[in-house]
This record gives sequence, structure tokens and C-alpha cells, in this order.
Amino acid sequence: MNTIHLPCLRGNFGEWTYFSTVMKVKDVVEHNRIITVPESQELYSKKLNEILQREYDEKRIRKIKDYILTMPERFFSSLVVAIHKGDPVWSDFDLETHFKIENEILDEENFEFIENKLGVLSLSGSEEIFVLDGQHRLLGLRSAYQENSKIGADEIAILFIVHSERLKERTRRLFTVLNRYAVKIKPAEQVILEEDDAAAILTRKLVEEYDIFSHKNALSTSVRSGGKDLNKGFSMPTSDVTSFTTLVCLYSINKNLVNYKELYKNGVVKKPNNDVLEVLWLQVKTFWDDFFELYPEFIKYIGDGEIPEKYRRDPIHGGSLLLRPEGQLLFSEIYWKFKSENRLGHFKKYVKKIDFTLEGPTWLYVFWKDPGIEISKKQLKKYVFLYLLGDRSKADQVKKELTQLYESHNRSYNDHVKPVTEL
Repeated sequence: MNTIHLPCLRGNFGEWTYFSTVMKVKDVVEHNRIITVPESQELYSKKLNEILQREYDEKRIRKIKDYILTMPERFFSSLVVAIHKGDPVWSDFDLETHFKIENEILDEENFEFIENKLGVLSLSGSEEIFVLDGQHRLLGLRSAYQENSKIGADEIAILFIVHSERLKERTRRLFTVLNRYAVKIKPAEQVILEEDDAAAILTRKLVEEYDIFSHKNALSTSVRSGGKDLNKGFSMPTSDVTSFTTLVCLYSINKNLVNYKELYKNGVVKKPNNDVLEVLWLQVKTFWDDFFELYPEFIKYIGDGEIPEKYRRDPIHGGSLLLRPEGQLLFSEIYWKFKSENRLGHFKKYVKKIDFTLEGPTWLYVFWKDPGIEISKKQLKKYVFLYLLGDRSKADQVKKELTQLYESHNRSYNDHVKPVTEL
């Protein structure tokens, strides 16, 4: 391997000295200059390395590769790597004493700090460098470079630490800590920050521009010391008895309405052009227009909390399934199925006849387990909903599963769940 010279910042954090730099992709991946932990012989035994190798997520690597090859706005956070063996050389920059910034001479303290931090790290190629944080990104880069070597000119941020075989345990601990505390962004935060995901973009537009969702009871909040925060999960907290839905639920519904899997069928989430977004927005808006036309009482609920008693929910009573994120998501799924089959008129005619009271005979044990939402049995929930709308393709299975479900609660199912199309 050729010698490379990398402009660097040198820093200290805790007991670690580190070097922050940039490298061209080709210098990272060619000849495997930077390797994964399982490819190293330093941190773990051969047997443990084989186990670590099996932990790689090939689907994730493939998505990273596709992201690199298809996204002009691609970007990565820094790879954290350990440098071992060889003869890496650090050379300080020698600044002139009267170094100026904006025509002002730096004082002695600032001058010494800057001069001590700036330099060049020279790597001969004899070093072993392995990734402590970013192994899937490294493997994605390798795979992408094999398909298109032009990305070799891209520059990525690298954070070097110095690994010593004598202090192997300390490096292993750092490898574990970096992966343990790489906290995944909360779902609600992702909806707010995401700029390529059409469902997230449309969710923000829904909250900002669809008037009903601007009211006080539209979105669930979590009470914390010092005030309220947006509820960052999908489900409604049991203490929240007034909100209509959650931001993450709106996002999940939008994924149904924009046919998310088809939109991103190659797994790469890339922002659609404005014309496509406008078509998708119309689909989302039409769904909520139809929903609130079917259930105008919920508009009043969102506005001032007024709602018929049977719809009210609290920690003990279920209220309406349509005031639960789980129910709203299923409603959107069935709605989209009928719309895709050009049977939306049938759906709108009969869905209004369904009793969505959770504690009623239709959804007991399916969605409600007295007290509390039943979060499993997703397939049965869907089949029951379709059966109620006249779809008899799963009628025998619905009857069999409901019979077993009631028996598990020491009760008899008397075939009382009937299609509303026959009422």
C-alpha cells in the first residue's frame, strides 16, 4: 500500500488520544486498508471473530450500498477506527508566532492550543486499522466501490485512536461502549427531521396544513418536568385520555396511504420530486377528508374534547377503537385495500355501520382484553374487519379463531360477529 498523508486535528478525551481527519473512499477500501473487527486478529480470538462475522446484517449493508450509489446528497458520520502496528508518524504544523485571525494576533494560550492540535498523520500502509464504530458503513462502502469506483473520490470523516496490544481490554471496552450507546433516534424525532422519506414529509405537512390537526387535542403529548413534550412513540400513554392520535401513528398511516413498500421497493429512501409528492399529498388529504366525513363527531372531540360517552376512553374503559392509534392504523390499511380495488364506495357505505366500541361484543378479546389494548393478533384483527365488511374469504378461520379465543377466557363464542352488510 502507498503512503498517505492526512491533515489532522489531535485531541484528548478521558484516557484516549485521537486524531480527526478525512480520507478518500478509495484509500479506505482499496487493499482493505481499514478492516472490520472480525477481520482483525487483535481484539478477539478466531472463533469469536467468526461469531461476530455472522452478526453482520447483509440487508443493511445492501441498503447502505444502494444509498451511496443513488443519493447525490449522501453523507456519513465519522468512522471510529483503531490504529495498530506499523509506523504511523505525527507531524506538528509549525505556526508563526504572530499568527493572525481576522487581523488579530492570537494570545499565547490560544496560539499554543492551536499549534498543538494541528498536524499531519502519515500512514505507510504497514499499519493494521480496524473499525470500532461503523462496520456496516465500511462494508457498504466496499460494496459500492466495487460497483462504481467513481465514489472513490468522496471523502469521509475518520476518527483514529491508538490501540495498544498491551491495553487490548481497554480497546474492547471502547468497541462495546461505542455500539451500546449509539442510541437510535426516536420515531417521532425521525418524522420531524427526515427530509427524504415521503411519509415523514407528508406527516409534517398534515400537522402544519390540515386544519383539524392544529387543534389542542389532535396529537398526544407526554408530560415531563418543566412542561409537555411530544409523545415520541406510536401508542397513546394510558394517562392520555384526551388526544386523538400520535405523530408516529400519522406517519404509519401515511406509509399505508403512499404505498411505501412500492415507493421505496429497492430499499433506498430517496425524496420523490414535487409532482409525485403532490399526488401523494392528495391521497393523504383525501383519506382524512373521508374519515372526518364519516365521523364528524371526532372533529369536535379534537377541537374541544366533546364526544359521546360511549366513545370516551380512560385507563379502565376502552372507548372507541377509532380513538386508538392501533385502530386508526388498521382502519387506514383496510381503507387503502378497498380504494386500490376500486371499492371505496362499498367501504364508506358499510364501515359506518360497524360498532367500534372496544368493550362491545365485536372487538372483545380481539382488540380489548379488559382492561387494556390487545397488541397481538394482528392478522385476526384484519380478518375480522374485512369479514364485517362482507369479505367471507376468511369466514371459517375467523369463526375458528374467535371460538378458541373465547374458550381461552372460559367463555363460549355464539357466532355473534356478523357482517354489517347483512344487517
